[in-house]
Amino acid sequence: MGLFEKKVAVFNKRDKESWEKIKKALTDEGIKFSSGHYELENIPVGGYSAMDPRNFGKGGHVDREIYYVRVKESLERQALDAIQNAGLVTSVDDVETLTQDASIKFKDKKY
Repeated sequence: MGLFEKKVAVFNKRDKESWEKIKKALTDEGIKFSSGHYELENIPVGGYSAMDPRNFGKGGHVDREIYYVRVKESLERQALDAIQNAGLVTSVDDVETLTQDASIKFKDKKY
């Protein structure tokens, strides 16, 4: 366990509710982690082009953020156990899956 230890993702998904629950579970167990969120899609600069029509539907603003939680590599097993003991399921999606078009995602499901 060195000063600079690699961090690994234990959660990386578009799911704010699960992200908050996982952070609470890790905090309750005393496991140190880093977390945050970012947007993968391009953000329009301004003016009328910034008015995304998806934000004006019934549900209001669409959440396009990718939420992540990372822990030190030596604490990964302990963190995953804490998440499982809290009754939560963790998910680490890669960038290709997160940015995949919805029609492609559901093509294999044969709806």
